[in-house]
Amino acid sequence: MASESKNGNAETRERILSSAEKLFAEQGYDSTSIRDITAEAECNVAAVNYHFGGKDKLYIETFRRLLIDLRDRRISSMRRDMSLETDPTLEYFLESFANAFLEPLVDGSRGRLLLSFFANEMTGSHLPKGLFLNEFIRPMIQVTTEGLERTGPPLDPQVARMCMMSIVGQLLHTLKGLPFFSNPEGPPLVPTDLGTHIQHVVRFSAAGIRACAAPVEAS
Repeated sequence: MASESKNGNAETRERILSSAEKLFAEQGYDSTSIRDITAEAECNVAAVNYHFGGKDKLYIETFRRLLIDLRDRRISSMRRDMSLETDPTLEYFLESFANAFLEPLVDGSRGRLLLSFFANEMTGSHLPKGLFLNEFIRPMIQVTTEGLERTGPPLDPQVARMCMMSIVGQLLHTLKGLPFFSNPEGPPLVPTDLGTHIQHVVRFSAAGIRACAAPVEAS
């Protein structure tokens, strides 16, 4: 009986988290009530308080779960790719990073929900300071630093981080902006397949990284 109760509690907790993911992403924090979540999860308000201690903590745990899932998928993908090559090039590393970055966001998975969380957070933050930095950015910096040190030219650590930020900006712009370049009256203004854009970002960024490593000539 104790085992059945434990399993039942775990299932209820999972239903609450899954429902909260969907509703917080679609409606935002302020427009989602505990009763909305419990109706979706088919449980009572007491279950939310029992498992999470209220709406604020449920929101944080929901965001953290999505964040860690995305982080771990990206890191696992990049480390798998790097393990397949004995002497990987900078371009190989950047392509691995680009694919690992975009794949969870374009396959209809929970990565899309996380993008909605980010959009909602820009209009009103409900997350503790440092959560994104400590749970996501620092681990990602570690793995990208490893990749750059193995494949690229020597870089100042801050310059290396800014280079990776620039690449992230290009990838996000491609993901979000590509539909606007469609041309109903003729050929598209730019290629519409994501693979072509990834290759461009890799080529453009590899040249930029090498330029950042070059000594600055005195004027």
